[in-house]
Amino acid sequence: MKNFPVFVFPVSLEFYLNARHTHKQLLTVYNPYDFSVNFKVLCTSPNKFTVIDPEGVIAPQSCIDIVVRYTQPSVSHCDTIEKFRITMFDRNTQQALGKRDIPTKLIEGEPSSTNQESFGENFHPIASRAAPIRPTEDHTKISCNHTGHHREHQPTNMVAVAVSICCIAALLLPTQPEQAVKSQWPDWLHIGANLKLVFSFVLGLVSMLVLRP
Repeated sequence: MKNFPVFVFPVSLEFYLNARHTHKQLLTVYNPYDFSVNFKVLCTSPNKFTVIDPEGVIAPQSCIDIVVRYTQPSVSHCDTIEKFRITMFDRNTQQALGKRDIPTKLIEGEPSSTNQESFGENFHPIASRAAPIRPTEDHTKISCNHTGHHREHQPTNMVAVAVSICCIAALLLPTQPEQAVKSQWPDWLHIGANLKLVFSFVLGLVSMLVLRP
């Protein structure tokens, strides 16, 4: 047998003698693998239980519910631990992949209340508490902080405006091919066409930064 883990919920079953609604319960078997598997349910006391569909196939990454009924509840059977064994098999080779034992017990009486069963002796529910309402002064402080935040961004915008002005001035300068034509501008102020393209690109980026909302 291979050692594939078999996932079953719940991990144990408890039947109560005086609560008939607990005499029928569900076992959910999961198949998290990428291939189909066969399953089979065995029991240590098959005369006490009835299992609907004790054999079958579970598709990949899916689950199946198995209905278990306690057919012979009696005081003599109380506090006796029985077991269900769920075994998975490979569909092609019928080799056992893994197994899981589920202990069961018949308890005399009825189940305890939901609160005691869920929380136990050391756990108690936590009372919800509404969040306190902050005074108006807190809102005033928040608005002041936002105002200061906007003021911190103003120097950045001024730098962007200065950069855009420099780019516009550079684009207004004559280009180098115009050297043949007499110009009042000195030669060192004649820039190339490629450099003007760079200034145009920078001007576009700065304009988006300044004009954005």
